[in-house]
Amino acid sequence: MNRDETKLILQSYRPGGRDAGDPQFAAALALVKTDPELAGWFAEQQKFDACVSSGLQQARVPAQLKKEILALQKKTVSPMASPVSIWWRNLFSQQSPIPWALAAVILIIVTLTVFWKKSEVPTRFANYSAQMVSAAVNDPHHVDTAASDLQQASAWFAAHRGENNLVLPTAFTSGKGLMGCRVLDWHGQKVSMLCYQLKDSGHVDIFIAEADIFPDAPPDQPQFASSDGMPTASWTHDGKVYLAVSHGDAAILKNLLSPATSAQLEQKLYCFKGLF
Repeated sequence: MNRDETKLILQSYRPGGRDAGDPQFAAALALVKTDPELAGWFAEQQKFDACVSSGLQQARVPAQLKKEILALQKKTVSPMASPVSIWWRNLFSQQSPIPWALAAVILIIVTLTVFWKKSEVPTRFANYSAQMVSAAVNDPHHVDTAASDLQQASAWFAAHRGENNLVLPTAFTSGKGLMGCRVLDWHGQKVSMLCYQLKDSGHVDIFIAEADIFPDAPPDQPQFASSDGMPTASWTHDGKVYLAVSHGDAAILKNLLSPATSAQLEQKLYCFKGLF
């Protein structure tokens, strides 16, 4: 079962855990527990379903609705007229409360849908950073393929819709310490990852995505932060956002991205442009 199949199954999963014991959801729920990206999608899906359910529950049913429906059944239908046409005509008459109830339900659904779309777009960089850190730390499939140099990694990215034209800081441009790479999905966008085991610098993962998917993309200079206890550094260069996650202390990233190192960047950048 892949992610798309899992999402299709879980779209019918009711909020509140009412279907937790249903066998038809067991495999999909098990996959959610091992896939951080899928877990994030499922949490948002459940939140949306809960909002729709709450909105529908708040819709007031007119007090006379039941009486009006029963009255429609008792009315005598003319032999020259179609029962169906009279039923629909009475249903949407100005005196009937049914159109107003239907309009209220439709308005709630439309409002919630618009609100939901606005909450999804634009995507905030902090959410992206948290999910990438989770993938770096918790995902048992840390890399998709082994790669010992940047040329191997770039060729694999080209075959799997990964990023190209990458510009890496000097500490990473030689490819030394490169262990593997991976391509992840983020809200329908592809994110490339390089995994490094640097000498005396521990384990560092670098995630690369297009900058235009974030309204709050970081500036050109590295911004140091922490997400879920993991030191991070993020910056934007040439239309791409770079996120470095250290599996050690914060000093590792600060040393790798220090001003002295940045001063050498213009002379020692390794670009992938000629590889495609």
